[in-house]
Amino acid sequence: MLGTGGKQEGVSRVGLTAADLVAARRREPAAVTRVYTAYAPGLFRFFLAAVGDRPTAEDLTGDVFKSAIEGLPRFRGPVEALGGWLFRMAHNDLSDFWRKQARSPSITPLDDLLDEATLAAGADDPEELAIQRIEYDRVLAALRQLSTAQREVLLLRMAAGLTGPEVAAIVGKTTGAVKALRQRGVASLARVLGVANDTSPPEPLSRSSDPVRLTSRVEEG
Repeated sequence: MLGTGGKQEGVSRVGLTAADLVAARRREPAAVTRVYTAYAPGLFRFFLAAVGDRPTAEDLTGDVFKSAIEGLPRFRGPVEALGGWLFRMAHNDLSDFWRKQARSPSITPLDDLLDEATLAAGADDPEELAIQRIEYDRVLAALRQLSTAQREVLLLRMAAGLTGPEVAAIVGKTTGAVKALRQRGVASLARVLGVANDTSPPEPLSRSSDPVRLTSRVEEG
């Protein structure tokens, strides 16, 4: 895209321009809304696949954008780097969340879990709802058995839909190391779930934010 003076204007892969970034740094509401609209779905999928709870995922997504709004005036990268910057914050917030959960794990009442599953899945059949809840918990439990590095890479690649180089920049590893972690993570996840696996590059989970889709993705291999 050409900016003023005929110069090539940077455009992110989610359609934000350098002008959007300049305006968002000034906290112009329309520009901040465009940034939120562009990145909130991916951040939400990332958090929901990690924590398995819609309200918590919504809170974590909101926290990232609160930090982003405060930090945007100090962000000096190009618009193409904005997504990596946001997901780096998300990665750090998730690590903090897991540390807090490890110190004081909370127990959600069964009724609340069933209500949440009903809202998320839109299921009316109690039997179908129970099966979905079991699968949901099964995938989350399997993810927790992976190493921290493998889990982070899988979430960023498969739930957030980031590229290998983007994930590498966020977790501070080489692209080759990220590829190896993804392959080992997929193999471990398949082994834990008792299904076949395919280590070909994953497609982003764009149609649903439900981490149960991770199960079907592995099973399809």
